[in-house]
Amino acid sequence: SSSSSSSSSSSVTSSVSLPSQSQQQQQQYPPNPTSSPPTIRRILIIDLDVHQGNGNAALFATNPAVQTFSMHCSANYFSKKERSDLDVELPSGCDDSTYLLTLRHWLKRIEGHSFDDDDADDDADDDQNNDTQNRKRKQFDFIFYQSGVDIHANDRLGRLSVTSDGISKRNAMVFDFANRMECPLVVCMGGGYPKGEDWTSVIEAHVNVYWEAHRYLADAHSKIVS
Repeated sequence: SSSSSSSSSSSVTSSVSLPSQSQQQQQQYPPNPTSSPPTIRRILIIDLDVHQGNGNAALFATNPAVQTFSMHCSANYFSKKERSDLDVELPSGCDDSTYLLTLRHWLKRIEGHSFDDDDADDDADDDQNNDTQNRKRKQFDFIFYQSGVDIHANDRLGRLSVTSDGISKRNAMVFDFANRMECPLVVCMGGGYPKGEDWTSVIEAHVNVYWEAHRYLADAHSKIVS
């Protein structure tokens, strides 16, 4: 299925192909390092590089255990376009407001979506283990966040107009999403291409992704301790 929304001068398009809901194991956030490792039933890849995550889309096209979400520039395909489980295309010149509103919308859609696949056969076995049954509630057990900063307005190849502040708000939005999902998150470095000899904005944007993740975890830990 597909849906679309529009800004005042340009449009945002999306293509969605999500399977139905499967109840997943509930994870503690932050994860308890002393607990036994849970079974990984479904993984979510959030790819926010300016280019489509076509590699992951192709690799996991036939694997229902991995859901791929790519939000990228509609005018910036440098290789073959693939079909992710969720593709959201942004217009060239997209600014902070359009970018963040679009991302917030789709993260909420993912969070509220019901996944229902072939786990039904396991229900009888789960009934014999109340602890396992109580944990099987979350849609995803693991999230990979591809945190490309080539959406920056100063990026040489990006074609979007997102500011450094906008990228920080994007990161926080993804961290909040993982927190609400009670799901472990791995941050992966993505694209970022300087204009001319000035690498400052690109390097700072890359560093800030990890620095902001560190601060987010530190704040979450302090709240738990207090």
